[in-house]
Amino acid sequence: MATVKAVKRKHEGRLMSLPGVVGVGIGRKEGRDCICVYVTDDSPKILAALPRTLEEIPVEIIVSGSFTSR
Repeated sequence: MATVKAVKRKHEGRLMSLPGVVGVGIGRKEGRDCICVYVTDDSPKILAALPRTLEEIPVEIIVSGSFTSR
């Protein structure tokens, strides 16, 4: 099985190109590594476009709103 870092790196560009996705990271869910996908809101259209797993690694969807730089 590929490492969570390798899977994130492989899929990050595609995930970031999806409307409503503002970030991709690595986290933990239920004691396992997961890929965190940060979205602007929890609209059904955004959620339907996101996978629940990537190469057997769980995906955690986090509604964060937009990110801004200072």
